[in-house]
Amino acid sequence: MDKDQAIRKAQKLMAVAMDSRGNENEAERALVQAEALMRKFGIEQADVASSQAASDFDWAQAFHPYGPPKNPAKSCPKWFQFLATGIATFTDTIVRMHYDPERGYGVGFYGDRADTLFAQWLAEYLKTCVWSALEQARRQHPEWRRTEPEDFRKAMAGRLSERMRILRHDRDAEFATAVTHQGIGTALVLVTDKLERRNTEFGAPEYRQSRVTTRSQIATLKGQQAGEKIGFGKPLGDK
Repeated sequence: MDKDQAIRKAQKLMAVAMDSRGNENEAERALVQAEALMRKFGIEQADVASSQAASDFDWAQAFHPYGPPKNPAKSCPKWFQFLATGIATFTDTIVRMHYDPERGYGVGFYGDRADTLFAQWLAEYLKTCVWSALEQARRQHPEWRRTEPEDFRKAMAGRLSERMRILRHDRDAEFATAVTHQGIGTALVLVTDKLERRNTEFGAPEYRQSRVTTRSQIATLKGQQAGEKIGFGKPLGDK
Protein backbone atom coordinates (compact mmCIF):
# COMPACT_ATOMS: atom_id res chain seq x y z
CA MET A 1 0.00 0.00 0.00
CA ASP A 2 1.47 3.36 -1.00
CA LYS A 3 0.67 6.75 0.56
CA ASP A 4 -2.12 7.66 -1.89
CA GLN A 5 -3.83 4.34 -1.25
CA ALA A 6 -3.41 4.86 2.49
CA ILE A 7 -5.02 8.30 2.22
CA ARG A 8 -8.05 6.87 0.40
CA LYS A 9 -8.30 4.08 2.99
CA ALA A 10 -8.08 6.60 5.83
CA GLN A 11 -10.79 8.73 4.21
CA LYS A 12 -13.15 5.76 4.04
CA LEU A 13 -12.42 4.84 7.64
CA MET A 14 -12.97 8.43 8.79
CA ALA A 15 -16.28 8.49 6.90
CA VAL A 16 -17.36 5.34 8.75
CA ALA A 17 -16.27 6.87 12.06
CA MET A 18 -18.38 9.97 11.41
CA ASP A 19 -21.32 8.10 9.92
CA SER A 20 -24.39 7.64 12.14
CA ARG A 21 -25.38 4.58 10.09
CA GLY A 22 -22.95 2.42 12.05
CA ASN A 23 -22.82 1.69 15.78
CA GLU A 24 -20.45 3.17 18.36
CA ASN A 25 -18.09 0.19 18.40
CA GLU A 26 -17.72 0.25 14.62
CA ALA A 27 -17.10 4.00 14.65
CA GLU A 28 -14.41 3.64 17.32
CA ARG A 29 -12.68 0.80 15.46
CA ALA A 30 -12.71 2.79 12.23
CA LEU A 31 -11.22 5.84 13.95
CA VAL A 32 -8.44 3.78 15.53
CA GLN A 33 -7.59 2.18 12.17
CA ALA A 34 -7.58 5.56 10.41
CA GLU A 35 -5.27 7.11 13.02
CA ALA A 36 -2.91 4.13 12.80
CA LEU A 37 -2.69 4.50 9.01
CA MET A 38 -2.05 8.21 9.30
CA ARG A 39 0.81 7.66 11.75
CA LYS A 40 2.35 4.87 9.67
CA PHE A 41 2.36 6.82 6.40
CA GLY A 42 2.86 10.32 7.82
CA ILE A 43 -0.54 11.49 6.62
CA GLU A 44 -1.76 14.92 7.73
CA GLN A 45 -5.37 15.85 8.49
CA ALA A 46 -5.31 18.15 5.47
CA ASP A 47 -4.49 15.16 3.26
CA VAL A 48 -7.52 13.27 4.51
CA ALA A 49 -9.70 16.36 4.09
CA SER A 50 -8.62 16.97 0.51
CA SER A 51 -11.40 16.33 -2.00
CA GLN A 52 -8.74 15.87 -4.69
CA ALA A 53 -7.34 12.84 -2.85
CA ALA A 54 -10.81 11.34 -2.64
CA SER A 55 -11.55 11.64 -6.35
CA ASP A 56 -10.52 8.09 -7.24
CA PHE A 57 -13.86 6.35 -6.75
CA ASP A 58 -14.39 2.72 -7.61
CA TRP A 59 -17.68 2.85 -9.52
CA ALA A 60 -19.73 -0.33 -9.52
CA GLN A 61 -23.19 -1.85 -9.79
CA ALA A 62 -24.67 -4.37 -7.34
CA PHE A 63 -27.78 -6.32 -8.35
CA HIS A 64 -30.18 -7.52 -5.69
CA PRO A 65 -32.82 -9.98 -6.93
CA TYR A 66 -36.12 -9.81 -5.10
CA GLY A 67 -36.75 -13.56 -5.22
CA PRO A 68 -34.64 -16.45 -3.89
CA PRO A 69 -32.13 -18.20 -6.22
CA LYS A 70 -34.38 -21.17 -6.99
CA ASN A 71 -37.51 -19.08 -7.45
CA PRO A 72 -36.73 -15.93 -9.51
CA ALA A 73 -39.27 -13.14 -9.03
CA LYS A 74 -41.56 -12.31 -11.97
CA SER A 75 -42.09 -8.79 -10.63
CA CYS A 76 -40.87 -6.43 -7.93
CA PRO A 77 -43.62 -5.42 -5.45
CA LYS A 78 -44.32 -1.81 -4.59
CA TRP A 79 -43.33 -2.17 -0.95
CA PHE A 80 -39.87 -3.38 -1.91
CA GLN A 81 -39.51 -0.52 -4.40
CA PHE A 82 -40.29 1.93 -1.57
CA LEU A 83 -37.69 0.23 0.58
CA ALA A 84 -35.02 0.17 -2.14
CA THR A 85 -35.43 3.90 -2.78
CA GLY A 86 -34.92 4.62 0.91
CA ILE A 87 -31.84 2.39 0.94
CA ALA A 88 -30.37 4.22 -2.06
CA THR A 89 -30.81 7.59 -0.35
CA PHE A 90 -29.30 6.23 2.83
CA THR A 91 -26.25 4.69 1.14
CA ASP A 92 -25.43 7.42 -1.40
CA THR A 93 -26.33 5.15 -4.30
CA ILE A 94 -28.78 5.25 -7.21
CA VAL A 95 -31.35 2.47 -7.48
CA ARG A 96 -33.11 1.33 -10.63
CA MET A 97 -35.39 -1.56 -11.48
CA HIS A 98 -33.43 -4.37 -13.02
CA TYR A 99 -34.12 -7.74 -14.64
CA ASP A 100 -31.74 -10.66 -14.90
CA PRO A 101 -32.71 -13.63 -17.12
CA GLU A 102 -31.55 -16.13 -14.49
CA ARG A 103 -32.30 -14.34 -11.22
CA GLY A 104 -35.50 -12.55 -12.20
CA TYR A 105 -36.64 -9.06 -11.22
CA GLY A 106 -34.90 -6.98 -8.61
CA VAL A 107 -33.04 -3.72 -8.19
CA GLY A 108 -29.60 -2.50 -9.18
CA PHE A 109 -27.62 -0.13 -6.95
CA TYR A 110 -25.12 2.19 -8.66
CA GLY A 111 -22.33 4.17 -7.03
CA ASP A 112 -19.01 3.75 -5.28
CA ARG A 113 -18.31 0.03 -4.75
CA ALA A 114 -18.29 0.27 -0.95
CA ASP A 115 -21.68 2.02 -1.03
CA THR A 116 -23.25 -0.46 -3.46
CA LEU A 117 -22.08 -3.40 -1.38
CA PHE A 118 -23.61 -1.84 1.71
CA ALA A 119 -26.85 -1.15 -0.18
CA GLN A 120 -26.97 -4.74 -1.43
CA TRP A 121 -26.41 -6.10 2.07
CA LEU A 122 -28.98 -3.71 3.56
CA ALA A 123 -31.61 -4.66 0.96
CA GLU A 124 -31.36 -8.33 1.89
CA TYR A 125 -31.26 -7.59 5.61
CA LEU A 126 -34.29 -5.27 5.62
CA LYS A 127 -36.27 -7.48 3.24
CA THR A 128 -35.73 -10.38 5.63
CA CYS A 129 -36.74 -8.18 8.57
CA VAL A 130 -40.03 -7.27 6.87
CA TRP A 131 -40.91 -10.88 6.12
CA SER A 132 -39.93 -11.99 9.64
CA ALA A 133 -42.00 -9.22 11.26
CA LEU A 134 -44.97 -10.09 9.04
CA GLU A 135 -44.74 -13.74 10.05
CA GLN A 136 -44.92 -12.75 13.71
CA ALA A 137 -47.85 -10.41 13.05
CA ARG A 138 -49.78 -13.12 11.19
CA ARG A 139 -49.40 -15.45 14.15
CA GLN A 140 -51.02 -12.76 16.31
CA HIS A 141 -53.74 -12.13 13.69
CA PRO A 142 -54.76 -15.45 12.10
CA GLU A 143 -57.82 -13.67 10.67
CA TRP A 144 -55.65 -11.69 8.24
CA ARG A 145 -56.14 -12.64 4.61
CA ARG A 146 -54.56 -10.87 1.60
CA THR A 147 -55.12 -7.17 2.17
CA GLU A 148 -53.68 -6.98 5.67
CA PRO A 149 -50.25 -8.55 4.94
CA GLU A 150 -49.77 -6.26 1.96
CA ASP A 151 -50.70 -3.21 4.02
CA PHE A 152 -48.30 -4.36 6.75
CA ARG A 153 -45.42 -4.67 4.29
CA LYS A 154 -46.13 -1.28 2.71
CA ALA A 155 -46.37 0.44 6.08
CA MET A 156 -43.21 -1.15 7.44
CA ALA A 157 -41.25 -0.43 4.27
CA GLY A 158 -42.53 3.14 4.25
CA ARG A 159 -41.50 3.72 7.86
CA LEU A 160 -38.05 2.19 7.30
CA SER A 161 -37.54 4.41 4.25
CA GLU A 162 -38.62 7.49 6.18
CA ARG A 163 -36.21 6.70 8.99
CA MET A 164 -33.35 6.24 6.54
CA ARG A 165 -34.09 9.61 4.91
CA ILE A 166 -34.06 11.27 8.35
CA LEU A 167 -30.76 9.61 9.26
CA ARG A 168 -29.27 10.75 5.97
CA HIS A 169 -30.41 14.33 6.65
CA ASP A 170 -28.96 14.19 10.17
CA ARG A 171 -25.68 12.81 8.82
CA ASP A 172 -25.36 15.65 6.33
CA ALA A 173 -26.09 18.15 9.09
CA GLU A 174 -23.28 16.67 11.19
CA PHE A 175 -20.91 16.58 8.22
CA ALA A 176 -21.60 20.25 7.56
CA THR A 177 -20.20 21.11 11.01
CA ALA A 178 -16.92 19.25 10.42
CA VAL A 179 -14.72 22.15 9.27
CA THR A 180 -11.17 22.52 8.00
CA HIS A 181 -8.78 25.33 8.81
CA GLN A 182 -10.30 27.11 5.81
CA GLY A 183 -13.79 26.97 7.29
CA ILE A 184 -15.19 24.54 4.76
CA GLY A 185 -17.49 21.65 5.72
CA THR A 186 -14.95 18.97 4.80
CA ALA A 187 -17.03 15.83 5.20
CA LEU A 188 -20.02 17.30 3.38
CA VAL A 189 -17.77 18.55 0.58
CA LEU A 190 -16.44 15.02 0.12
CA VAL A 191 -19.94 13.54 0.01
CA THR A 192 -21.22 16.21 -2.37
CA ASP A 193 -18.26 15.69 -4.66
CA LYS A 194 -18.87 11.94 -4.65
CA LEU A 195 -22.56 12.34 -5.50
CA GLU A 196 -21.80 14.74 -8.35
CA ARG A 197 -19.26 12.33 -9.80
CA ARG A 198 -21.68 9.44 -9.31
CA ASN A 199 -24.38 11.26 -11.27
CA THR A 200 -21.91 12.03 -14.03
CA GLU A 201 -21.00 8.35 -14.20
CA PHE A 202 -24.52 6.84 -14.04
CA GLY A 203 -26.93 9.71 -14.67
CA ALA A 204 -28.90 11.57 -12.01
CA PRO A 205 -31.53 9.51 -10.16
CA GLU A 206 -35.14 9.99 -11.22
CA TYR A 207 -37.65 8.69 -8.69
CA ARG A 208 -41.39 9.01 -9.02
CA GLN A 209 -43.25 10.28 -5.98
CA SER A 210 -45.71 7.63 -4.87
CA ARG A 211 -47.98 7.68 -1.84
CA VAL A 212 -48.27 4.58 0.32
CA THR A 213 -51.98 3.73 0.34
CA THR A 214 -53.38 1.14 2.75
CA ARG A 215 -56.84 -0.05 3.79
CA SER A 216 -56.37 -1.84 7.09
CA GLN A 217 -55.65 0.56 9.96
CA ILE A 218 -54.55 -2.25 12.27
CA ALA A 219 -52.14 -3.79 9.76
CA THR A 220 -50.77 -0.34 8.88
CA LEU A 221 -50.16 0.53 12.54
CA LYS A 222 -48.52 -2.84 13.17
CA GLY A 223 -46.27 -2.35 10.15
CA GLN A 224 -45.22 1.15 11.22
CA GLN A 225 -44.45 -0.09 14.74
CA ALA A 226 -42.37 -2.94 13.35
CA GLY A 227 -40.45 -0.46 11.20
CA GLU A 228 -39.46 1.49 14.31
CA LYS A 229 -37.70 -1.51 15.87
CA ILE A 230 -35.16 -2.26 13.14
CA GLY A 231 -31.57 -1.03 13.37
CA PHE A 232 -29.30 -0.09 10.47
CA GLY A 233 -25.96 -1.37 11.76
CA LYS A 234 -23.25 -1.12 9.11
CA PRO A 235 -20.86 -4.08 8.87
CA LEU A 236 -17.27 -2.90 9.01
CA GLY A 237 -15.13 -4.85 6.59
CA ASP A 238 -11.84 -4.19 4.87
CA LYS A 239 -13.43 -2.25 1.98
